[in-house]
Amino acid sequence: MTTVTVPTAGLRTSPTLKLMAIAAIVLLLQIPLLFVNAIRAERFRLQKEANVTLSAERIEQIPAVQGHRMVERSLKYGVLVMALVFAAFFLFEILQGLRLHVVHYTLVGAAICLFYLALLALGEILAPPTAYIGAAGASTLMICLYSSAILRSRPRALVIGGLQVGVHTVLFMILQMEKYALLAGTAALFVVLGTIMYLTRGIDWSRSGQPEAAPKA
Repeated sequence: MTTVTVPTAGLRTSPTLKLMAIAAIVLLLQIPLLFVNAIRAERFRLQKEANVTLSAERIEQIPAVQGHRMVERSLKYGVLVMALVFAAFFLFEILQGLRLHVVHYTLVGAAICLFYLALLALGEILAPPTAYIGAAGASTLMICLYSSAILRSRPRALVIGGLQVGVHTVLFMILQMEKYALLAGTAALFVVLGTIMYLTRGIDWSRSGQPEAAPKA
């Protein structure tokens, strides 16, 4: 009887296991975001104590306080931002046959976390819109340069960069809304989910990621 051996190099992590790993990374990266929020709350408290003689309305008009409010609201979308960016990398794995390690996802997620920390730091010295642009630009540039290496293609990295710009633009627009923020966020999710469904409509998930059997001798 002829024995068929499958080379170890041909083994690929199944999409289900990779998705579970990505979900675990997203949850794990909520820890540094909690630290960022704790720092924001402490800095906000100090701002209020330093301006205790001002009315609540006047305090809310202080640029640094407005920056803290922007960080507070943007952190609520942290999971969504990470999920969208990670989904793009996962689609590259599935559609382009690339192989990314969980470390790659973790480092990209860390760069996203730095966006919120940079937004908090810049928001104390710059106007909120300027701080947002600076923090988003730094995070996007870092991820785009890193993507060029791990995706082995500059055009693919530009796609990731374009996605980041789009995500940060939509997030900024949502943050500016008060009454229609939930509606705008829901509409954006419909568009994103529809795009993912369209791109993956032809994938056989039951076979994706399985190693091909070596030909019999």
